[in-house]
Amino acid sequence: MGVDSDFRDFVVDQLSAIPLVPKRMFGGVGFFVDGLMFGLIGRSDTLFFKTDETTTAEYEALGAEPFSYTRGEKTRSMGYHTVLAEVLDDPEELTAWAEKAIAVARRAAAAKSTSRQRKKSASNAKAKKQR
Repeated sequence: MGVDSDFRDFVVDQLSAIPLVPKRMFGGVGFFVDGLMFGLIGRSDTLFFKTDETTTAEYEALGAEPFSYTRGEKTRSMGYHTVLAEVLDDPEELTAWAEKAIAVARRAAAAKSTSRQRKKSASNAKAKKQR
């Protein structure tokens, strides 16, 4: 069962201040800025924003639930938490939360890039030693 198009359109409208790109994926919708996913609509037409160690506590203090899925016998969590209804209903507040989620996505991408660079440098150094 896919995402309700009215709910997707509502979220896009509420976030009209952000140049987001919605993309269908895995029965849901991902929200991207500059190619980075910062939010998604998943099960039961629930909006989730990307979180990390700097924002998770804020979400959890308000009772937000983490996004998780079950594959086989394992339940896996991802770095996303539900956006509460009172935030969703206020475009300015929702935009502020989305901007935090975009910052999380940018930090994650930067960390991933740095990790790749370190691995590449280590691999190059190892190759030079073997010559």
